[in-house]
Amino acid sequence: MTPDDLRLPLPPSYAILLGADTGTFMSAVLVAVSSDPYEALVLEEFPNYRYVSGELELLDLSVPEWARRAVERARRYLPDRARLAAWADPNTQFRAELAHYGLMLQPNPIGLVTRVEVAREYVQAGRVWLAPWLQVLPYELEIACWPDEANSAGRYERVKRQDHTLDAFEHVLSRRPRSRRLRAATAESFLDRMLREHGRPRLSVADTHLGPL
Repeated sequence: MTPDDLRLPLPPSYAILLGADTGTFMSAVLVAVSSDPYEALVLEEFPNYRYVSGELELLDLSVPEWARRAVERARRYLPDRARLAAWADPNTQFRAELAHYGLMLQPNPIGLVTRVEVAREYVQAGRVWLAPWLQVLPYELEIACWPDEANSAGRYERVKRQDHTLDAFEHVLSRRPRSRRLRAATAESFLDRMLREHGRPRLSVADTHLGPL
C-alpha cells in the first residue's frame, strides 16, 4: 500500500496542514485534521534522512530536490492552493531559499514546551492516526522521551534528539485547538479554580497559545 492508493479528495471536514523542520536534517509532514472532534491523520512524511540501526543517515538529496519533492507530493492533496505554506520555527534560516521552490515557511510562535504538550495530549487521547506507509515518524514517536526530573523552570521538556519529523508534526498539531474531550481531561488551572470557588463571572478567554484555526 502506498500514498497513491489513497482516494482523493478527502472529505471537506478535513483541513490539510503542513509542518516543517529545517537544518542539516530536514523534514516535513502532511497532516489532515478533522473538526469536532479534532483528530489528526498523518498522510505523508518528507525527511531528507533515514534511520540505519537507530542512527540518522542523510539521503542523497540537495535542498532544492527535497523541497521540490515535498511540494510535488503536497500538491496532490492541495491542487487548488495558490501557495503551499508549512508551519516552522520562526528563526529558520531557510525561509528565503525554500520560497524559490514553492514552499513558504510560516513562522510558528508557539514554543517547544507547548507544542510537545499539545501533541502528547492528542497521542494519549488516541486522536492521532498514522498512515501505514510512514516509516520515520512512527519511529521518532516511539523513541521520544522526557527527563525524570523537571528543569529549573519546573518544566518536563522532551529530550531533543532524533526528532526532526516529530518536530514538524508538533508544529501542525500546535496550530489546531484541542477537542472538547481533550480540554475536559486537562487539569483545572489555578485561575479557573479561583473564579469557580469565589463565584465571579467566568472569563471568556481565547486559547491563544494554540493559535487560530
